[in-house]
Amino acid sequence: METRLDTFNGWQMKATVESRPTNGGSLKYYIVQPATYKEFSTEVSLCCVIKKNTDTAFETADAAFYAAFSDCRHAIRGAIKFRGLHKFS
Repeated sequence: METRLDTFNGWQMKATVESRPTNGGSLKYYIVQPATYKEFSTEVSLCCVIKKNTDTAFETADAAFYAAFSDCRHAIRGAIKFRGLHKFS
C-alpha cells in the first residue's frame, strides 16, 4: 500500500492505493477507502466518498491516485461552494 498527499485550493488531500496481483501475474491498483481532505488550518479530516472508482482496477498507481484526488477536489469544491467562499463554474 502507498499513501500520498496532495493539495488543492489550500486544502490537503490524502489517499491510499494498494496493488493486487492478477491471475496473469501483473499488478492492478485499487483505491483504499476512505480518501480524506481537510483545510490546513484544521485538525479534523473529512472523508471523501469515492463513488465511481471504488471497484475500478487501475493500470498504474498514478492513475488510481489521480482518480482519488479528482473525487476529493470535487468534494472540496462542494464544501467551498456550500460556504459561499468562492464560486466555481
